[in-house]
Amino acid sequence: MSHDIQSLRVEVATSTRAAYGAMRAYAEALCSTLPAGWYGVEARDTGADADKVHAEKKALYAELKKVQHSNPSTIWARVRNYGAEFVEGAKGEGEGEGADGEGEGEGGSGAREARSLRVRLIEELITLHKACKREGNALEGDLRTAHTFVCSALAELKVDISKV
Repeated sequence: MSHDIQSLRVEVATSTRAAYGAMRAYAEALCSTLPAGWYGVEARDTGADADKVHAEKKALYAELKKVQHSNPSTIWARVRNYGAEFVEGAKGEGEGEGADGEGEGEGGSGAREARSLRVRLIEELITLHKACKREGNALEGDLRTAHTFVCSALAELKVDISKV
């Protein structure tokens, strides 16, 4: 092969930068078109708001399959993280690099992409809140109390649970 390694290296860096920018711009646009907290919607979530998010995810997957992307779920996960960062703020320096083994990583290297602790808390608390909401009046005693604490934690993180 007579390819110039330097020019190929530059092409890889340029295309990566373009993809990163495109995913961030897409995530920011979704923040103004999809329901609040769209980035916290899980595959099993239902309802009108969740249906809008699922429809957008399906449309993105279709576009990625047209260009034979090998793992559309990786792109969707990154877009969700960028949306959460846009709404909740970027992670602080050093966050995500703790003793628990979660550090920064690129999806291509096999490492998990880092999420800020704020985003992780919000996403996981929203998941718990939705699970409790599905149970409705069946929640009793300590489970009802735990749900109250989950709601309080979300309120502390400035999440409007009426929009979740």
